[in-house]
Amino acid sequence: MRGKRGRWLVLERFLARRMLGSRKRSYVSLVSTVSTLGLALGVASLVVIFSVTAGFEEVFREKILGVYPHLVVIGKGGDVPEWRKVVDRLGGKPHIASVSPATYDEMMASHRGRRAGCIVKGVEADSAEMAAVLQPFIGDDKLSLIHLEPDWEFTGSTLRAPGLPGGAHFTVVLLPEGGFRVVPGFEEEGEVPRLRLLSARARDTSVVVGGILMDTELALTPGGLSGYVDVVEGAVEVTVGDERHELELRSGSHTIVVAEDGEGTALYDCRESQPGSGADPAHLCVVNLLETSASLALPSTAKKPSKIPPRKVTLVEEKKVARPRAFLGVELARNIEAVPGDEVRLVSPLFSVQGLTDERRASRTIADTFVVAGTVSLGFHEYDSKLALIDYSAARRFLHQGDSARWVEVRVDDIFAAEQRGVEIGRFLSDFSLLDVQARFGQLVDKYETAAATLEPAVGAADWARNSSDFLGRIKFSNVEGELSLGFEDNYRIISWEEMNEPLFTSMKRQKIVLSLFFLIIIVVAAFNVVTSQSMIVKEKSSDIAILKAVGATDRQVRRIFLLQGMSVGILGTLAGLAVAAAGCILLDKVGFPLDPEVYFVSKLPVHLRIEDMALSSALALVAIYLAVSIAARKAARKSPVEGFRELD
Repeated sequence: MRGKRGRWLVLERFLARRMLGSRKRSYVSLVSTVSTLGLALGVASLVVIFSVTAGFEEVFREKILGVYPHLVVIGKGGDVPEWRKVVDRLGGKPHIASVSPATYDEMMASHRGRRAGCIVKGVEADSAEMAAVLQPFIGDDKLSLIHLEPDWEFTGSTLRAPGLPGGAHFTVVLLPEGGFRVVPGFEEEGEVPRLRLLSARARDTSVVVGGILMDTELALTPGGLSGYVDVVEGAVEVTVGDERHELELRSGSHTIVVAEDGEGTALYDCRESQPGSGADPAHLCVVNLLETSASLALPSTAKKPSKIPPRKVTLVEEKKVARPRAFLGVELARNIEAVPGDEVRLVSPLFSVQGLTDERRASRTIADTFVVAGTVSLGFHEYDSKLALIDYSAARRFLHQGDSARWVEVRVDDIFAAEQRGVEIGRFLSDFSLLDVQARFGQLVDKYETAAATLEPAVGAADWARNSSDFLGRIKFSNVEGELSLGFEDNYRIISWEEMNEPLFTSMKRQKIVLSLFFLIIIVVAAFNVVTSQSMIVKEKSSDIAILKAVGATDRQVRRIFLLQGMSVGILGTLAGLAVAAAGCILLDKVGFPLDPEVYFVSKLPVHLRIEDMALSSALALVAIYLAVSIAARKAARKSPVEGFRELD
């Protein structure tokens, strides 16, 4: 059985429905209808605006992240020379999907007299993760088309190396236990000689390079390759175990192969040629560690393979080389009238200056000819008109940058958690451990004193906890992979995709706010039109209000009647607006509204209808209606019964 409050609520709802269906005054009904339509129009406009801006954000995010990674790791000085260490440390870590080096440079593309600015990006074309990301944008072609590293084959004592890229240098070691090892060389000819060591021994090897300012100790695993060590011009000592070897090094880069020689060790020196263009010959330095002769079959020497003597170093030049390849943005290819199979010239305004002390050699322009392997279509005009993809190894030769990456790209499992993953990546890359305390003790003390000086006196436990948190944050204390990392050295900077594209997404958010406020005005105007119609209804129903109060209705109950009636109008208008917005968004998505891609970056209006946007629009409309209707309902509740009975006369 219902109580008194429940009975009055039934009566209030009944009277509100009667007022909605009343056609006693056609003018009042017309005003209510217009108010409802205005509210529906405002809600529909707001939902469409939300859907369009969400569509732009989604399209831009999807297209941009087809080229940009979720996070990039760059060095404090710009490039990342130790990119392999970064890749090794981050590979396989939780929430990290892929890690790969990349280059990214502005250049000029030309073909048959037509020129256009472009952005040349070097990617690891042989990476399965990168191929999966870019495959939807390159059609039926394969990203591996631009990867020209040769497919080496060793059969018996014959080594075959088809498809050598032009201007490349490789060190090839034929191993006595069978098989071979290939090491690419991409280093520039530096101001001083530099060497790296490649172990061809079956056990761990400790090597000391002397004859320089400070002896350098290198630990080589079987098949391991060290980084480059700068030495002075002339003789250098290399000590393997108890054996000491003296090497005469010329300027440029050298790969020293450490191998077994009977009871001791032997060193084989491969001097790398200067990286050239795609039309230059490829160079091979073959170290035959076998006791018998071997042969090297190249495309140009297939009928008469080169003979490699046992226990010797042989330099081989291959002139029949493969041109490097590139994928061009579909609009870029159209602008310079290039199709797959055409040769396109890429020229960079950058150059590398070589030389010793005061005698500088002539600067070398970074330019090369690439064969178009296909086109890239991201649906984003900014990239389709500028992007060119080349293989990462070809980019390193092309840019003469040596074994250095412009940055290291990281993709994570959740793009919206990129900022948090960036903090974790920074901890993974921290190098500073307790072993560095002795060398940097003075600097550490200064750092801790500076951090401690900023702390305020602790009064209670809460202050102590806050101070401890601030102090640990300032010294970047973290436990990384079981090592105590004090975070003193910060050699890398991690940038998220949001930070890289902050101007674009910030302007879109501001535009969304401005447009939302503009169309919210329509809802507010419609809400006050509802107030007008409600006021007219209150005047019309003055006598009815007087009768209700005469039989015991309270001011609160009268207020509820008019509030329910007004909110019903608001809900009806909101539902109508949502229906119109949904129909309009579906129609725009199916039919498509064409846009100028040079202005809006996309060729058609993107629309993404989201439940949360509809809910937000409805909430804003209903709040505005509630505030507006409350005014008229309060006015009706304050009506005196005497005034209503006078109107009966």
